[in-house]
Formats: sequence, structure tokens, C-alpha cells
Amino acid sequence: MVDSSSTHQPRIGFFGGSFDPIHNGHLSLAKQAILQADLETLLLCPAYHAPLRPTKPFFEAEDRLGMLEKVAFEHPELKVFPHEISQQKVCFTYHTLLEVGKKYSQSEIFLLLGADQFSKLPQWKFIDELVKLVTFLVFSRSSGMALTEPPLPEIKFELMNNELIDLSSTTIRQKIQSGQSIRNDVPGPAYEYLDNHNLLQHSPAS
Repeated sequence: MVDSSSTHQPRIGFFGGSFDPIHNGHLSLAKQAILQADLETLLLCPAYHAPLRPTKPFFEAEDRLGMLEKVAFEHPELKVFPHEISQQKVCFTYHTLLEVGKKYSQSEIFLLLGADQFSKLPQWKFIDELVKLVTFLVFSRSSGMALTEPPLPEIKFELMNNELIDLSSTTIRQKIQSGQSIRNDVPGPAYEYLDNHNLLQHSPAS
């Protein structure tokens, strides 16, 4: 008889994004993913510049990374994976996940992805290679968004039953630019970082 505990693979989650800035919706989703998918660790990976984003991030890379590190410090199950920031260039998810696989070679990797992006996977670069590396952990962004069938054959995925939070980084950036408080929109450590670095009064990208 085989001891199932000896063959258990740690489940590692990967959550990539601009995090410009990280907000309470991101953190809530991360916590739900850890619980629902039984993840040992969830990696937060800030993009230096997302491939499909036409404009540069509002906050500098070092500040977005700094906010994530402060938040992760208070949540041991979260770890920051700064590979894309350290590359200082546009990175494709496949290449980043190769690096994750090197570091966590004995683990099963779960890529956290919104249902809207999941449906667009056929448009991604290196998608045929990526689907061999990961299981997709798909979350809903709105109540009317339903996944009817997987976008690619032989793709591994799990569906989350996540709470919907009406919050976006775009709205938060607009509030900063108009002088409104974002204290209740972002995790406490992220707010403290922004406040301590005098980043709540103006747009760094202006």
C-alpha cells in the first residue's frame, strides 16, 4: 500500500498583475484562493509592465513591489515573487512560470486568473507550452460572467466560488488624483507605505 502523504505535491499559487496599487479586492481574492484550492503558498508577482497594458503603471515598480512586500509580511501564506520587476522589461507569463517551476520544482502550480482572461487564453503568447505547466484557478469578476466550456482542449482548471468585490485599481488611482482618501480601499500596510513615501498627494506618472 502506497502512503499518499509521501506522494503529495505542495500546491503553490501564482497571482500576477500590475498591483497598481494592490487593493482589498486583491487581498480578499488571494485569501479565498488559498482556502478554496488548499494552497500552501500564494506567490504575488508584480508585472514590470504588463504585455497588454498600453500605458505605463501609475506607481513606479519599486513602490508597487514595496507595497506587496509590506502586505505579505503580515500574511505568512503570501510571498512576493519579484522576477518580472527584476527583469525590468515586459515579461510573458510562460517565461515567468518557468522560473517559478525551477524554484518550486516539486510543487503543483496553480495560476490564478479571471474568467474574462481565461476565455482569452488562445490569444496568449506561448499558450501551448503554458497549459502544460500549470492548473488554472479561475475566479469570477462579475455575477453575470459564467464559464461554459474551457477555451482550449486538455487544459487543467478549477473554478473558484469567490466573493465579488466592486473595487479596482483604476478607481483607486482616480481617487488619489482627485485628493480622495483610499484608506478603506487598500490593505493597511500598503496605505502606510504610500503615506510614508508621500505617494498619496499626486500622480508619480504625471
